[in-house]
Amino acid sequence: MADRNQQNQNEKSRTDSFFSLFDTKSEWQDKIPAQAPTKYIAVLVGLIVVIFAWKSIAVGKVEANMAKKLEHERVLLTQQAREYADQQYIKEEERFGQVLSWAVRGELIRNNLDQIDQYLSEIVKMRDTERVVLISEEGQLLVSTDKRLEEAKAAELYPKEILNMQKISVKSDVEGKKILVIPVMGLNKKIATVVVSYNQAKL
Repeated sequence: MADRNQQNQNEKSRTDSFFSLFDTKSEWQDKIPAQAPTKYIAVLVGLIVVIFAWKSIAVGKVEANMAKKLEHERVLLTQQAREYADQQYIKEEERFGQVLSWAVRGELIRNNLDQIDQYLSEIVKMRDTERVVLISEEGQLLVSTDKRLEEAKAAELYPKEILNMQKISVKSDVEGKKILVIPVMGLNKKIATVVVSYNQAKL
């Protein structure tokens, strides 16, 4: 019986020792300030916000740079396409002018102004064409598709440098019009000039 009591006391002593460990641990935990985990969480959240904001700014900057670069390339390509189209237009106008100068020269040498008038009347029917005139080397209007100008002087209609041109040229803005200047050459010198005026295309 005494042995049994001794054994029970030993077991109780062990149990008390075991629970005393938890009590010691609990005391150690109580020594840690309650605010510490909250501070760590706040710092962590702040760090996450800073990283996210930095990433958003960096991505936004990259996107803005890419958009600017794409816009610059688009403008450059548009300008190149326009220049190429203008070059092709000028080449076609020069070919057209060359053929017209040959036709006008043949009729002018034969003094056949009625036939030239028919040519120019057909040309003025083309899209955006305002008028076509034939001007002598002396500055007289020989033929005009605008009959109101028949008594006008060439110098009243076009600048002197236009009338003195010696090669087929396209001028983009002469008094708000685009014009094709076609010198009509004889055997040794210019004998007349054809000027085709176009209305400027609306942008």
